[in-house]
Amino acid sequence: MGLVGTNGSGKSSASAYLVEKGFVWLSLSDVVREEVTRKGMPESRETLIATANQLKADHGQDFLARRAFAIAAELQHPRMVFDSIRNIAEVQYLVGHGVHMIGIDTPISLRFSRICARKRTGDDLDFVTFKRLDDQENHGQSSGQNIYAAMAACQEHLTNNGELTHFLAAIDRIIDNVEGLPHAKT
Repeated sequence: MGLVGTNGSGKSSASAYLVEKGFVWLSLSDVVREEVTRKGMPESRETLIATANQLKADHGQDFLARRAFAIAAELQHPRMVFDSIRNIAEVQYLVGHGVHMIGIDTPISLRFSRICARKRTGDDLDFVTFKRLDDQENHGQSSGQNIYAAMAACQEHLTNNGELTHFLAAIDRIIDNVEGLPHAKT
């Protein structure tokens, strides 16, 4: 499974739930975090975005997906969930390797309140900054990211604007629907 979504839409909740269901979780953002840490840079949202864009400019728009998929192939686990997919090339690469993609969206005001509450590194933003970065990621204004185009290429689409139990039930329905599909190619 692969998860594409706007910042604060519930991708981490979906990933955690899938892990409970026996999936192994791989975040494309972890590839970026490793690079930021290796260079001794601060792990701010802006630094992560700039670093991801540079990696994609240097190695191709699907670089993070290729790297994460290589890690998944080494693990040889039959159920994987990929998170932090941010552009169409990443979606196309993963779909081409048998990954079933889910696009997740939520209204911006709810997403902003969620990121403020989770207090993850890089989330200490005011709404104006959040919206500016969100627009860059979602509309392709950032060279390596176009979340809306990536979501449009997904096989499934969820709006997560209600109770967590309803969102997780929708994830369960998707799992049930794809159980018979072939596993990712190695």
